[in-house]
Amino acid sequence: MSMDRVTLIREGHPPLKRQRSNRSTRSTTSSARRRQNEDGCVVCLRGTLHCYNVFILIVGCASLGIGIWLLVTDFGARKVTPIVDNQMYEVTTYLLIAGGGAVALLAFCGCCGTIREDKCVLSFYGTTLAIVLIVLGAACGIAFFFRNALAAKIQDRMRDTLTWHYGLNVHSNSENRRITDAWDAMQRQLKCCGVVGDVNTLESWGYYFTKTEWYDKSKKKKERQRVPESCCAPGDINMCIGLSDFAGPPRFLQGHSEDMKKKNPYLYTDGCYESLIEYLRTYSAVVGAVAAVVPVFLAFGIVISFCLCARVTGYAHDDEVDL
Repeated sequence: MSMDRVTLIREGHPPLKRQRSNRSTRSTTSSARRRQNEDGCVVCLRGTLHCYNVFILIVGCASLGIGIWLLVTDFGARKVTPIVDNQMYEVTTYLLIAGGGAVALLAFCGCCGTIREDKCVLSFYGTTLAIVLIVLGAACGIAFFFRNALAAKIQDRMRDTLTWHYGLNVHSNSENRRITDAWDAMQRQLKCCGVVGDVNTLESWGYYFTKTEWYDKSKKKKERQRVPESCCAPGDINMCIGLSDFAGPPRFLQGHSEDMKKKNPYLYTDGCYESLIEYLRTYSAVVGAVAAVVPVFLAFGIVISFCLCARVTGYAHDDEVDL
């Protein structure tokens, strides 16, 4: 035995192993004392935050699911941008996805912080919830601004893309391919054809074979289709696109006799403008409503987490052990 150890024992100091055992006992006693001294407010806050985290996990997953659905649906946010020449709808959808995913992830962190009553975790949880609240608030603002700022230039943009870009060099020109895919998706989803108007106008289904480069490029073909297949309802495709005899659209635009004005049951004859405006207003309202409702719950969680954080800070000194 070394002289230093003998000296410590003679002076009344307990051995090192004894100190460690004593420290563990004090720590256990301190934790027990802390639990016993908890008031009803802390217990209530902890239970409320547990329930809140479960609920906010569901809300975050719902927001994430809605954002992904709006993005990947046949005529989703990425397809809207090339037609309206405005990225606000797409950006709003990405913000909704990011906010929903962050909320779902934070719900797990909140559970951990509540169980451990860790001041750092609870502070991080509350601060990050505040950041997510700001992001979703921005998404809400953009969505409703986009809803109210649908410019009258959309019709001009639709005519321009349909005339000069649709169906041209889609294999080598990525921009034309994006526009073509967007038009096809829109016409299938909204059951429309062309720009604006009804069956008796040149601006709806008649726009394709009167004003588009797509139709002009097909002059060398023996049989030319007058409208794309995305303008067709399920059924007789040849009758829809004008390759079979039919006394009505699309082979006859405004026949001089009633025999040439038959209704084609397989062709969408209304233009897309009105349906597109209604579609954008509806789905921007959905995005805006989700982005507006979620921050209300986040604000509630921020208040609870910081209140609990403030209550547990007073217990930090109880865990200190004298050496």
